[in-house]
Amino acid sequence: MANETKPKPTTLLLEKKPTEFVKPSKKTPWETLFLSTLDNDPLNEVMYGALYVFKANEKNHNDPVSLLRKALSELLVYYYPLSSKMSRRRSDRKLQLTYYSEGVPFVIATATCNLATLNYIENIDEEIALRLVPEVELNYQYEISYHPLTLQVTKFPCGGFTIGVALSHAVSDGFSFAMIMHALTELAGGKSKPSVMPVWERERLVRGIDNKPARVPGSNSDGLLATSPYMPTDFMVTETINIRPENIKKLRDTLVREDEFLNKEGVTTFEVLSAYIWKSRCRALNLNLDGITVLGFAVGIRHVLDPPVPRGYYGNSYMDVYIELTVRELDESSISDIVKLVKRTKKSAYDKKNIEEELRNIERLIKEDAKFEGLSDSLLFLTDMRNIGYFESVDFGWKEPVHVRPLTPESAKNLGMILRPSKVDPSMEGGVKVMMTLPRDAMVNFKQEMHICVSDI
Repeated sequence: MANETKPKPTTLLLEKKPTEFVKPSKKTPWETLFLSTLDNDPLNEVMYGALYVFKANEKNHNDPVSLLRKALSELLVYYYPLSSKMSRRRSDRKLQLTYYSEGVPFVIATATCNLATLNYIENIDEEIALRLVPEVELNYQYEISYHPLTLQVTKFPCGGFTIGVALSHAVSDGFSFAMIMHALTELAGGKSKPSVMPVWERERLVRGIDNKPARVPGSNSDGLLATSPYMPTDFMVTETINIRPENIKKLRDTLVREDEFLNKEGVTTFEVLSAYIWKSRCRALNLNLDGITVLGFAVGIRHVLDPPVPRGYYGNSYMDVYIELTVRELDESSISDIVKLVKRTKKSAYDKKNIEEELRNIERLIKEDAKFEGLSDSLLFLTDMRNIGYFESVDFGWKEPVHVRPLTPESAKNLGMILRPSKVDPSMEGGVKVMMTLPRDAMVNFKQEMHICVSDI
């Protein structure tokens, strides 16, 4: 059964010190750096964040703020581009990083309540959770620069603390974000250098411009996309649903038992959950049956690139892929049919010709300044955060975090996330959390649909 977790109304009072700027501990190159074609994708020019929640460790009398400040300064020797400032050139609409010797914004905050009061950030409102990440002054105007990385450490009276990180998606994808955090906590834990040395080499994924017109994702369906009576609205909410491990096993077992192809090929947790979530969201939004709905998701490609990118490469190395169906087709399709569609679409992302075409199309989009501007009620972009490193070791003296919470940017109303559960509830080990943003009334419908889907097996 899916267990609902509603955001709790709470008050979080913080006292923040003036922002510091942490610089590299050693001299680093003064240079302007250019980014890859994937980095330059306009859809990547957003800040995304995460909260790492640590319980108190009575045996550790060190100050986490001092350790992290020193570690950040050491990290920037290896990841010195992160201490630059980002801007998009007017001449060709490409991003660049320029070193200004200003450093990375570092905020220290103190809360008045204990982490247990907030259930270790497990189910507090997104707006409140965002206060534990530095406020980033973003300006995406041409030739106006901003910091691609910021950190905030918030201490609580109980002895616990949170690390809030905001990073530009144009610099790093989720896998690379996790690599940076792992390196930071390695240095904070006393290591002299990161176990995986960072590699810039963005030129590996730069492609030239051809004369073909840009293909704007979703533009062929503009005017045909399904719409919802619940949108647009100012009353969007972000909530999570816990799905226990035994229920996931039942879902997968049922599919492989009833379908010969899936019995042979196997079914991943992402594949089965994406089918249920897509169906449930469409029903919850009451999308018109003859309109088109789109499921998008990211597929990592670093292992299929030829030549492959180095292990320490921390740029974007994934492709976005999409499945289009009418709402009626989706509603009438079996879960096994949708799972097969997801499998085929994932496989297509690994085709080298498709990768090259997507890279060249991004260059066309940048050149033409083309973007999709239609209604996006029926678009769901689903991302699986469980196995990209977000939840790998970041122990630097306070054991592993009891909770890791990705935070969604304001523009992410069409984003859904599949996450590992927090360690607050041990019975959820092996299960997943589904985080979704929807209009308030549609959220009620979504949770009911998910309850029916997961229970009716």
